[in-house]
Order: sequence, then structure tokens, then C-alpha cells
Amino acid sequence: MKNMILMAGITIALLLGGCGTAGTDRATDISSVKQDDGGTIKTVSGRDIIAELKQSVEESPQRDLIAQEQLTSTDYTDGYFGKPSKELEEDVAVQAIEGPVAINAVEEVYGADGGFDKEGLLFFENQHDGAAQSGIWIGLKDPDTRLQQVLDILQQKVDAGEILAEPIYIFRSPHTQHELYVKQDKVAKAVDELFDDRGSYSVSVDTISGAISIGHDFLKTEQQQVLEKQFPDYALNFKQEGSMVAEPGQSSIIKPKKIETETPVEEGGFVLETSNGSFLVAGGTEGAVSYSFPEADQLTVGQRVKVEATGAIAESYPGQGTAKFVEILPDYRPAGAMISESQVVEKAIQENANDFIVIDKVSFDTARSVWTLTLNDERVLEIEDR
Repeated sequence: MKNMILMAGITIALLLGGCGTAGTDRATDISSVKQDDGGTIKTVSGRDIIAELKQSVEESPQRDLIAQEQLTSTDYTDGYFGKPSKELEEDVAVQAIEGPVAINAVEEVYGADGGFDKEGLLFFENQHDGAAQSGIWIGLKDPDTRLQQVLDILQQKVDAGEILAEPIYIFRSPHTQHELYVKQDKVAKAVDELFDDRGSYSVSVDTISGAISIGHDFLKTEQQQVLEKQFPDYALNFKQEGSMVAEPGQSSIIKPKKIETETPVEEGGFVLETSNGSFLVAGGTEGAVSYSFPEADQLTVGQRVKVEATGAIAESYPGQGTAKFVEILPDYRPAGAMISESQVVEKAIQENANDFIVIDKVSFDTARSVWTLTLNDERVLEIEDR
């Protein structure tokens, strides 16, 4: 089963909510749009600033009101965005106040349906993540007169005290968002040509750096080198996700050194069902998932297993996914017991064939010679040891 995850979205660091900060008295003139190298006003974080807004008012009461409301939100005070700090406060303020206003202004001028993608890009930077300043960045590769329209809209908001000028940065970008998408698609196609339906991969591009990240569990060193030679001008970052898939002809089942143990096993979940090319596992420390797995016929109902998946797990119930490795755990048979844990679980499944049971815990009562199965819905099943 092919498990290919293509992350088409550009990576933008966003918080989920916002709060505000007090106003500033910073004042600079709106600069006209200049498209040559000599038009750079200054450099901030290594980027050429080509236009600025003027902080025309000393106070921004409307913004401060929104800021104060956000500071008292439970998301902020409870640390949902991180440990409260001055830096985080400023980050969230920009994303809640200047960010939406700047995005709306860009969409108003360039169009709301991706019209800006071929002109430039937008992203946030946060002090909480290590940036030198909190801000929303508007990057343009070849700025034209439309930029002045955006500046006019934003300046009106500054003049009205709704936003601050300082956190909005307008710079000359070396690439557009559309160009980044194209780069991402080219690399994804090349990775797919190396993909042989074993494992999974993801391809994403970072808006700020333009670097392309390739998450995988099958690319060998020589294959990575092929990709680097194919795209010499791209910054490719490879990240192995979990274990590498088994080589052709090798088993993806990890068998225990000891088949049985007298010590209770706490890890793993139980195999509830097997079929040609798939198995269902649930309970214990495993979620309820039906896995595609070529060696499923070598698994037995009742076994306790740990599963390493490859690719995404579909959010259904049970979930749907692909197993990369299945580790069979030792079968628990306490001293004096006639049958083992796997046999007990198999009996419980057979006796409850019309009911989907998820077993959280299995224990053995030596005095009574009875196995007790605690289900996830708090029901308790008892199976005689015979």
C-alpha cells in the first residue's frame, strides 16, 4: 500500500490565538516603492526592507483594548501557547492584531484567491521561537505600484490607532510562494520515482528559508545523493522518520527471544483479527487500528504486539494505517496457569463475537484459577483457566 504524504502547505509558524502589547512612539515615513538594489531602506534579520509605515499616533487605544482582553484569556494565562512572557505576549499580539489586518490588506489589493502567491509571500516570525522581533513579513519579489495601495490601507489603520506600524515588515523576497510550491512539487515527483510502495515520505518547503524537508523511512544514502545532484541549487534536508523499512526479502515481524514469560506484560496491544494482508489491533498501550501488513497471515489472534506504523493513520474508528514493523511480545503464562494470555484473549474474542471488545488489562487469579479481562468501557470478563 502506497503511503505518500505530500505536505502542500507552506510552513508558517502561527499561534492559535492572540493578545496585545502597549503602543509605541516609533515614527518613520512611508517610503515609496523602489525596485532596484539601491532602494533598500535598511536591513532587518538579513532581509532588505523596501517600504515602511509611519507610526503617526503616540497612542493606540483600540489596539490596547484588544490586547488587554487577550491577556486575560484562559489560553494565554494557562500557558496554552507557552510560558507567559513579554516576548510571547508580543508574538501573540502581532498574530492577533497586525497579522489579520495585513493579510486582509494584501488580499484586498492582490486578490483573495491566491493572487499574491505569484508576487511574493507572507509569514510570521516570533520571539518565542528565537526571532529577534515579533512581526508579520510581507515579501515581494518584483514590487510594483500595488504595494503603495497596500501601504495606504495599512497606514489608515495605523492612523486610527487600530494597529502599530513597527511589527509590519515589507521586504524584497528572493522567491514567491508559487515558486516554492513549484520547487516542492519537483522534489516530490523525484522522490516518488524512488518510492517502491514500501514505507512513506513527506515533502514540505519552508517559506522563510526556501529549504525543502524530506521526511522518509526508505531513502538510502545513495538515493539521497542522487536527489542532491538532481537539485544542486535546492537546500534539501532529509529526516528519517522512525526505523527504515525492511529490505526486500526481510521479515517485518520481530519475534521475541523467549516465547513465554511468567512476568505480566504491560506493553503492546492485542491482535483481535487477521485477514489476508491486514490485521486489527486494539487495547493495552495500542490504539484501535486496522493495519495493512503483507505478513499479517503470520500473526495470531490474541497475541500481544507493538506496532510501528509508516505514514498517516486515518482518523476513523478503528483507525486505518500501514504497519512497518510488528513486534510480537512474549506470551504471559504465570506459574500454575494452564493457558496463556494470548489463549485467554482469543477465547474472550470468540465468546464475544458480536461485540467489539477492547481489552485494557489482563490479570490472573491463582487462587481461583480465573483470568480477569478489564475492558476499556469498564466491563470485566472472566475466563476460566482451562
